Amino acid sequence: MVAGGLILGFSGLPATAAPPPAGSYTVLGDSYSAGSGGGLEAGPCLQSPNGYGDVFAAANGLSMTQLACYGATIDQVTSRQLPLIPRSTRLVSLTVGANDVGSGQVAAACLLGTPEMCQVSIAAAQAKLATLPGQVTALTRAIRAEVPRAQVVFMGYPQLFEVGNMVGFTPAQVQAAMTVNAAVGQLNAVLARSVEASGATFVSVHAQFAGHAFPGPDSWLVSPFVSQALAFHPTAAGYANGYAAALQSAPLSPPLYAGVWR
Repeated sequence: MVAGGLILGFSGLPATAAPPPAGSYTVLGDSYSAGSGGGLEAGPCLQSPNGYGDVFAAANGLSMTQLACYGATIDQVTSRQLPLIPRSTRLVSLTVGANDVGSGQVAAACLLGTPEMCQVSIAAAQAKLATLPGQVTALTRAIRAEVPRAQVVFMGYPQLFEVGNMVGFTPAQVQAAMTVNAAVGQLNAVLARSVEASGATFVSVHAQFAGHAFPGPDSWLVSPFVSQALAFHPTAAGYANGYAAALQSAPLSPPLYAGVWR
């Protein structure tokens, strides 16, 4: 969650010969839904063909519309993405909220600044968290107003650091990493409660990314030493094995796509 407002070989999704349903699948949200970090990013929204939406749609024979954009906030999803959603959409998935609370500022302040700067940034993010439930409810209602027959699935964010693998990092850096992880956990908790209260579905990716955060030997996140712009975004493996796998196991509505993704 440092960049974009935060800061492949996948075998878990079986191929299917079933015909696609009458409806379609649309991906909304920020850079984590745009697939930023997955490689071959294109356009101002940094959309990647290796994002989780592409993997999920291909594995399940679904037609997909990709509207997510790097850096998008809840207001931008509502004003810029929703007007473009196909009316045939029967499933919507999205990641959003991190940019609204300033997760990128938290990560930068905690990793690069002083402990005092870190605490000030976290306090500001926590104040913004208080407004998130109302924003999520309004967004869910706006999506349903556009596509009332669609199931709406919000997806969470992964922990960014494998603290146990931070050999060679300073104690201050390790402490900052723990602080950032805790902030991500708090954001996910608020999102989960808000999404469920709005009547939508929340899907966590915490279990899928366990053991695959930075700087572990099998990290599914882009290293800040490789790309500052895409740092801590999922790699192609993270989108396939993490996000797409979590969505695949989510309680999706059987009447909508019976026999297609099951």
